[in-house]
Amino acid sequence: MLMAKMKENKTLTKAEMEIMNYLWDIGGEGATVRDVLERYPTPPPAYTTTATFLKILTEKGFVATEKLKGEGKTYRFRPLISRDEYRKRVVEDVKENFFGGSVKSLVSFFVQEEKLSKSELKELLEMVNRDNLNTPS
Repeated sequence: MLMAKMKENKTLTKAEMEIMNYLWDIGGEGATVRDVLERYPTPPPAYTTTATFLKILTEKGFVATEKLKGEGKTYRFRPLISRDEYRKRVVEDVKENFFGGSVKSLVSFFVQEEKLSKSELKELLEMVNRDNLNTPS
């Protein structure tokens, strides 16, 4: 159910992504709304705004919520997906939706659009060659 819920809502809004980045950075046992607010530059958003986004992330299946015992109405929020897992999902979506599933087209786009330097291109080629040598045919 949780994975199905996440697959339905597989992308995050900019504001949700910002909060997820803070949660991933905090790590460990998770964070309270106040912990997240401490990460924002000054002035941070309102407490209720942040709490609402955390509730939305929970409903979307990206975050688990736990009520802290003896802390009144305080909740702790913990990511249910890692930053790397989410990054892979987003890149896969971009590859499928914008490049017809072609890794070659995706890489070609970035090579052309990002105006990579010769040293960056050389580094990428070395990486590809190294990975190809380590992959059984």
